[in-house]
Amino acid sequence: MFPGLGEDGCQWILNKGITTFGVDSPTPDNPMSTNYPVHLMCRHERKTHYENPVLTEVAGKRFTFVGFPLKVVGAHGGPTRVVALLDECGNWSIMVTHRLGRHGRGP
Repeated sequence: MFPGLGEDGCQWILNKGITTFGVDSPTPDNPMSTNYPVHLMCRHERKTHYENPVLTEVAGKRFTFVGFPLKVVGAHGGPTRVVALLDECGNWSIMVTHRLGRHGRGP
């Protein structure tokens, strides 16, 4: 079992004007949910969320998150190539992490 964001948490994110967010779990919804309100809220508002990112290589560092989703025709989500842009003392480097799920936006 893992914690879920839930409708109230998602609404707080939407009210703050946040356009993209990630969760370190298989879903931002309560794992017991059968109607996936966070997924539906994000889709309705055209906001993207990322699930299960593994960012251990950049933990504790400031970085710019870049996601390159694979467009899957007829789907509302799909695998994403994640890239972390790091500024190590003024020297930018690019670190490709792995693919992860992306959800939220409509087709």
